[in-house]
Amino acid sequence: MTKYERLAQSLEQDIMQQVYKQGERLPSIGTMAKKQGCSKETVIKAYQLLIHQHLIYAKAQSGYYVLGSPILPISNTKEFSLETGNPAIKATSLEDAKHCLSLAIEEYRESSLNLSLQGVQSLRQTLTDFFLDMGIYTQESSIYLIQGVTQMLSFLSAIDFPNQHTYILIEEPTYSYYVQFLKSQSLPVLTIARDENGIDLTQLQYLFQHYDIKFFYTIPRNHNPLGTTYSTSMRQKIAQLALKYNVYIIEDDYFGHCSSTSHYLPLYYYMEGQNCIYLTSFSKTIPYLRIGAAIIHKDFKNTFEKLSHQSYYYSYQLPSLISQATLESYIKSSLYKKQTQQLQNHLKKDYQIIKKVTQNWDSQLIQVISSYSGYYLTIQCLVDINLDLFQTRLQQKHIKIARNERCFYDPSHFHPSIRLSLARIDSHDLKEALQIFYQVFLDMS
Repeated sequence: MTKYERLAQSLEQDIMQQVYKQGERLPSIGTMAKKQGCSKETVIKAYQLLIHQHLIYAKAQSGYYVLGSPILPISNTKEFSLETGNPAIKATSLEDAKHCLSLAIEEYRESSLNLSLQGVQSLRQTLTDFFLDMGIYTQESSIYLIQGVTQMLSFLSAIDFPNQHTYILIEEPTYSYYVQFLKSQSLPVLTIARDENGIDLTQLQYLFQHYDIKFFYTIPRNHNPLGTTYSTSMRQKIAQLALKYNVYIIEDDYFGHCSSTSHYLPLYYYMEGQNCIYLTSFSKTIPYLRIGAAIIHKDFKNTFEKLSHQSYYYSYQLPSLISQATLESYIKSSLYKKQTQQLQNHLKKDYQIIKKVTQNWDSQLIQVISSYSGYYLTIQCLVDINLDLFQTRLQQKHIKIARNERCFYDPSHFHPSIRLSLARIDSHDLKEALQIFYQVFLDMS
């Protein structure tokens, strides 16, 4: 580390600990050089680095001042955040973000908010090639830009489908926020159990055949909360059954373009888009953008567009113009591919640590479930354990976790299990967190 980097790091800590408060003027370059026993050039470089990090700003003929919103002091306690799937903003390169934002502003400076409810046409055209690389053959006219998967799920759940069926079928466990939404709306729901091996296809066929199921909501890969991925043969069979019994599939592939799963083709591919609504999000890769995409088959397009226009008056589904333009810049400049590659490399390193740490865990007490490619893994407890007490003791060790009972529509189907997320933990902290987790578990079992 150079002298100016060490000085910048020291000043950053001073700012975070409010030695220098928001809006306060920093010592002049000459004063700081004397105080630190270094050259003025070193101070200038340190200040420039802090400007680059958006911690201070320069005021002409005045000096350097602490910038930004109120800054909280640094905690001296190490925290292990294993509970959330939302990555931190710092996971995205600031330089890349600034570059793409600048391109977006330049490209769309003459544009306005008078847009199609499908979103920016040029972005949708760009996404046709982007999705083609994922095995999804679609046209620009079938792509709708959305704020996120959650918002689109609530929208789709409330509308009538062309098959005129009633029930919504979900996996158990599944995405917890969708479970809570379905309960709050008292919608007719059926469930099918999912575990590390997938689902029972015989049961799926029975449900499709004997119940008027509107759609089957599924997360085929990088499942939340299990972390698992359906096999190729299972995806093919699900697609065949859905087409046979006129059941729509809502395919939540929220992490698809970030996944390292090899030779993977989505359900949309096997169904050739028919009776399938494909949803994905870009927020796991670029967390400061609230944007996703829905691919709608032509048979569903008229129904969807009619309701999209109606929803405009009470629930605006479209992402902001700047979000759409910035995403387009990311994809066209290949920076999105760079970002996903960095994410995959990070996760690969994390899973090497997980496999090494957990290989000696007692398989009679605990089971690790995951496909080792996304953010999530589930820890299945094979012995009775008080989860309330377990979670409390982990919190005392500064480890945050997410329990899976919230992912079950029927609480009686829940077997003690815990979801761990890799979205916000550094690789060098992961080993320590897992060791503490297992030791607390052993102490209680």
